[in-house]
Amino acid sequence: MNSKKSWLWLDRWFGLQVVLGLFAFGLAPSRCLPAQDAAGPFSKAPYLQAPGRDTMTIMWESLTNHPGTVRFGLADHLDQRVDAVAPRRMNNVWTVSVTNVVSVVTNSVTITKTNVTSVSKTNFFYLYAARLKDLQPAATYSYAVELDRVETPPRRFKTFPSDPETVRFIAYGDSRSEPRTHAKVASQFRAHTPDFILHTGDLVARGKDYGLWAKEFFTPLATVIDEVPFFPVIGNHEEDGTNYLGYFHLPGQGRWYSFELGPVHVLALDFHFEKGSSEQFQFARQDLLSTRAAWKIVVVHYPVFNIGGHATGWGHADYLPLFHQAKVDLVIAGHSHVYERFRPVAPIGAQASWPITCITTGGGGARLYPSFDHPALFVRKSANHYMAFEATRDTLQARAILANGTLIDRLELHKVNGQLPPDYLAQVYPEESLKLFFEIAPSLVGRATALPSRAAPATVNLTLPPRKQSPQPAELEISLMPGSRRYYRLENAPLRALMPPKGQTNTVWAKVRATGRKKIIEDKDHNLSPALVFQAHVKAADGETVVYGVKSQLSRTAAEPGKKP
Repeated sequence: MNSKKSWLWLDRWFGLQVVLGLFAFGLAPSRCLPAQDAAGPFSKAPYLQAPGRDTMTIMWESLTNHPGTVRFGLADHLDQRVDAVAPRRMNNVWTVSVTNVVSVVTNSVTITKTNVTSVSKTNFFYLYAARLKDLQPAATYSYAVELDRVETPPRRFKTFPSDPETVRFIAYGDSRSEPRTHAKVASQFRAHTPDFILHTGDLVARGKDYGLWAKEFFTPLATVIDEVPFFPVIGNHEEDGTNYLGYFHLPGQGRWYSFELGPVHVLALDFHFEKGSSEQFQFARQDLLSTRAAWKIVVVHYPVFNIGGHATGWGHADYLPLFHQAKVDLVIAGHSHVYERFRPVAPIGAQASWPITCITTGGGGARLYPSFDHPALFVRKSANHYMAFEATRDTLQARAILANGTLIDRLELHKVNGQLPPDYLAQVYPEESLKLFFEIAPSLVGRATALPSRAAPATVNLTLPPRKQSPQPAELEISLMPGSRRYYRLENAPLRALMPPKGQTNTVWAKVRATGRKKIIEDKDHNLSPALVFQAHVKAADGETVVYGVKSQLSRTAAEPGKKP
């Protein structure tokens, strides 16, 4: 078979997979990818990038390199045209399972063995971009893409207004791994008529794996991003970012950027660059301090504050002080697959420090993580969800909505002459107290000398190091988290301990017995299962809060009281 016929066969085969995928993810009944798109050269249908008041970029993907053209015009007219720039050739790396069946004859007996291995295969794909310029602000345009003599049916987009009074947008994240769930969440977006969509990262499970981008991202969003511009931030699952940076034409250099629409200013950050010495930090500082937008919103994959899931605390040393100084209103993040809305956070000791509301929205499709109550949280839920925002110059409203359309949270912020009202300021949670959570949580790691049972308790030790963030002493009253109390009982409760002075450690000995509701075992990661997790009520001169630890492990080197490890 010659190369031209091979490519034609591959085009048609891939197109069939797109059609089947749309039906599999439940997208076909509403506005499925048209048949001529799927059967033709489009391996990923057109989608919108780099929106503006007088510009829009149309992108698409093909497995072949052919001249591409976009026809477009106001309303339903397609009386203008622009050619795509030369496409960018990308490495197509995807993972497939290979099954090998081997027959071995031993003593006249044939033994058949089946081995399944993962193999990476490589080819090329081409990313196209056509920039439409000199458009009218706040205008509705139609467009169609022609490639290799195949033209898509018309789609529509709206340019940004020059100075809109109201801006609507969607925010969600961690859509990877479960495309059916992602499709269900995304199916509700268009009903909100958003001007754009923000994504908090982890678009796919493995960013280097080409095949996952269609399955986990483009197919579930096929009927959304063809008419609504999309702004992501990079997550850890985007890996080296090569495919991520190829698929998206973002402002600036791409890994971090900002844009502004009416009363809303958005700063998108790359979580990899956490230090104040980074180029990103210098960009963020200049950007946030120079804008005069009514609402300043930061989007980053790792949360600045997060209790459930990964319990991540990002940017405390450099970015958090900058956010207060620049009067950032919201920090929206993902990474942990939960919904969390914190009380506004501000340092109590600082005069007139600007409070920040931190939100974790990581329920776009990935497997959910547990969420936990905490005095710093207003709302928390382990559920697939998204957020719908509406902003004017004086009011910022947000709703957190489940995949089935159920409302789980409503937020409304007001400003009068740029100032926050007293009722909002009265809700502030001390930042010093919340930082204690992230400082002390790593110390609450239980190491069990044996598996506890109903008949015999096990000794579990916790080693407390000195505080790193403050020389002030901290008192801990240690108990079990509510979820662990169903399966374990702390016999020598309450446990009281002190974080030791610099150069010393303090070991706490817990006596833990199983309740008998479930047999305690050791899982593959050496964790006790069901999970044994400690919590502590912490009091210090610089704050007071509740701190949760991580799963306790069975440790062959854990020492009994009075014995050396």
